[in-house]
Amino acid sequence: MTGIYEQASDKVLLTADDEQAAFRVLYDRYWQPLYHKALQRLGSDADAQDMVQEVFISCWNNRRHIEIADSLAAYLFTALKYCILKRIVRRAGRGLHSALDLDELEQTDLSTEEFLRYRELQGLIAREVEALPERMRTIYKMSRVEQLPIAEIAGQLGLSPQTVKNTLHLILKRLRKRLGRHAAWIPILW
Repeated sequence: MTGIYEQASDKVLLTADDEQAAFRVLYDRYWQPLYHKALQRLGSDADAQDMVQEVFISCWNNRRHIEIADSLAAYLFTALKYCILKRIVRRAGRGLHSALDLDELEQTDLSTEEFLRYRELQGLIAREVEALPERMRTIYKMSRVEQLPIAEIAGQLGLSPQTVKNTLHLILKRLRKRLGRHAAWIPILW
C-alpha cells in the first residue's frame, strides 16, 4: 500500500488517509539522514536510533499542526537538533557529562544564544563540581567522567558500595538544587 504514496509530497503524506503507509514512506525517506546526523552528534548507535525514533513519533503525533511548504526535512532536522540539545542539557542538569564537547557543539547548527546557554550551563556544572569537598569531587569524577562502576570506585577508594551510592546521590541532589535556579534562563533547552 505504500506504493501509492512513494511519489507523494511530504505535505500530502502528513494528511493521508492510510496513516500507516504514509508514515512508512516518510520514515523511509528521512530515517537514514536523520540517523547519520544523530550518530555524528551523539556518538552512540543506540542513542542515535532512540533520538530519531523520538523525533518521528513527535512529528507524527503533531502532524496536523505542522505547516510545511514542500519538504519536511527542515522541520525534522530542527526537531532533531532540539531533541539532542534537550538531552544534553537534561543530562548536564543531572550532573552527567555528554559525549558532545564544546568543540563538537560549535559545529552544530545552534544559534549563538543556544550555544552560549549550553556553554554557561557546562561552566556552572564544572564550578559546582570543583566546589565539592575532595572526596565527593573524586567520587563524582570517577563515576561521571571516567564512568567507572560503583563497585570499582568503592574498591579503589576503600569504601563500601553503599557509601559510594549514597555520596553520588548527595552530589547529584546538590547539583540539581544549585543548578535548578538557572532553569528560567534556559527555557528552550530545559
